[in-house]
Amino acid sequence: MRFGMFTDFHIRPGASQSEAFSESFRQVDAAESMGVDSVWLAEHHFSPDRSVLASPLVIASSIATRTQRLRIGLAVQVLPLASPLRIAEEASTVDQISHGRLDFGVGRSGLTKYYQGYNVPYEESRPRFMEALDVITTAWTKSTFSYRGDYYTYTDVTLVPQSYQTPHPPVFVALASADTFPLIGKLGHPIFISSTTQIPVLKERLALYRAARISAGHHDEAQVALRIPCYVSETPAGAMEEPRLSAQYFIRYAAEQLIASAASQEAADRFRQAAAAPFNEIANDRFLFGSTEQVIEKLGMYQEELGINAVVLEMNYGGRIPYDRVVNSIRLLSEHVIPKFK
Repeated sequence: MRFGMFTDFHIRPGASQSEAFSESFRQVDAAESMGVDSVWLAEHHFSPDRSVLASPLVIASSIATRTQRLRIGLAVQVLPLASPLRIAEEASTVDQISHGRLDFGVGRSGLTKYYQGYNVPYEESRPRFMEALDVITTAWTKSTFSYRGDYYTYTDVTLVPQSYQTPHPPVFVALASADTFPLIGKLGHPIFISSTTQIPVLKERLALYRAARISAGHHDEAQVALRIPCYVSETPAGAMEEPRLSAQYFIRYAAEQLIASAASQEAADRFRQAAAAPFNEIANDRFLFGSTEQVIEKLGMYQEELGINAVVLEMNYGGRIPYDRVVNSIRLLSEHVIPKFK
């Protein structure tokens, strides 16, 4: 199993935006030195109380120059918000700078305020996403191409630079709604799933995804990455108490702030259920919080139930866990959990 660390480039209360960049880069450096396989970058807009990570490809380029081994992933680039041809150019540039360490994660986000800010109608998000993804993969696989779609049109353009990886960086697609699983399965792309969806529901949707892949002629192993909050401590009690305030803060933040801009009723319901449930129940059902032994056991359960072969771990869920505790959690993960799955 491959182990990735997800980061939001959080802004701590009372900290400056410059301090948010500095701390997050230090966390990336720690992941590199401790043997984590990859780091994954979010994309957030218009959220000054949450994150400075508005330009994930710019951040990815910086990480590429300060690391040697770590793979750099996007989780995710919100495709409908920008020119797909420009995204293809910038992603290829990062792939060259990193010598082929880019994992290109894409999605359309479940937050409508991003679309409102960029003056893009959210009801167009799915067709814009599919068209943008088509443009990007076409640009990566053809020397010169023309394209005419409902939203994007190009005539005799050539992508420069070409990507370092052949034919292009791996394309991971974030999936949430039920009907997108077979749709992306037909295209054969690797996928992200989230622990905020219950395991029985995920099993049903993954069955549709895998069946669609096979029907479309994709007979290689499906690449499925689970995104999940994670915190590892020396004791079970510490694993619950040390991240508690940070996790509870974000659960409240989601209920108060994110519901208002959630694009679907399903997403809004997940936020409400989390806010209403006791913290320990949510942590046990949807988080990977525990001692090393507990995390190994729970991760093995996810692997068996869902057939995942990668995890994207939110090591500072809520962005308010003290920095030294975050690094200690990464250390415990690297020394005691990761070796059990290699």
